[in-house]
Amino acid sequence: MSIIDNILLPGSLWLIMFSMGLSLNVEDFKRVAKNRRALFVGLISMLIVPPVIGILISVTFAPTSALTVGFILLATCPGGMLSNLMTDIAKGDLALSLSLSILVSMIYIITVPFYAHYALLYFMDVNEQVDLPMIDFIWKIFSITLIPASIGLLVSTYKPEIASKIKGAIKIGGTTILVVSFGFIIADQLPVLKQYFDRLFAITFAMNILTLSATLGLSMLLGLLPKERIAIGIEHLIRQEGTAIYIAVTIVGSREMSLPMIMNTPVALIICICFVMMSRHLVRRNNG
Repeated sequence: MSIIDNILLPGSLWLIMFSMGLSLNVEDFKRVAKNRRALFVGLISMLIVPPVIGILISVTFAPTSALTVGFILLATCPGGMLSNLMTDIAKGDLALSLSLSILVSMIYIITVPFYAHYALLYFMDVNEQVDLPMIDFIWKIFSITLIPASIGLLVSTYKPEIASKIKGAIKIGGTTILVVSFGFIIADQLPVLKQYFDRLFAITFAMNILTLSATLGLSMLLGLLPKERIAIGIEHLIRQEGTAIYIAVTIVGSREMSLPMIMNTPVALIICICFVMMSRHLVRRNNG
């Protein structure tokens, strides 16, 4: 399992972040500056609504300290790359989805060390268990997120033809390795998963439904367009669990802590597919 924790898991995340960088260009960052109102609403919602709901639910219902921290890590994840595809299928605002993915991911790289570090200190008294100084903690996360994404962006900017050829294979390779790592972690944590499966599922389901409901309510209250609401809603469902799993397994050394993120992957995807189908129906009805 040490090969999974220290090589395959961080390696898969490095490849995924590198492929994300390969998919970006300068125009994507210019797009962030457009449609500021919807972007601001989505950004504030992403930074406040999921963490508040996730912390309240996990502190109240999570059965162990490790799972509590795992749910907090999950709640602070930014939207994942699949959110852009889902937004496009749902006839949502794709430019807004891309802008949120980029901006929230950039902010997340800066904020996640603080979320994670203080969650560990508060719920697990991690200083007595793991040598985890703040500077070293921040560097480990930066080295596995910001650095590969930046290298990918440089390749995309200066060698776009190379980026276009390799980004698909790298993304598939990184995702495949991550899924294999998931499988080994699940096998290792099967007793814990069996013991707490009902509660893990219920918490994960509740977090996603409550977050989506609060986000759509806020977006409607502030008068955003239906396509903007679709994009923001999907961004709250499809998350970047890889970094959170890396923190839990590789940095902290707790495979149990990664179970909320692993559980969330299929649960959030199913909820998102249902939301996409409903959104497409509403868009067609409004256009008709």
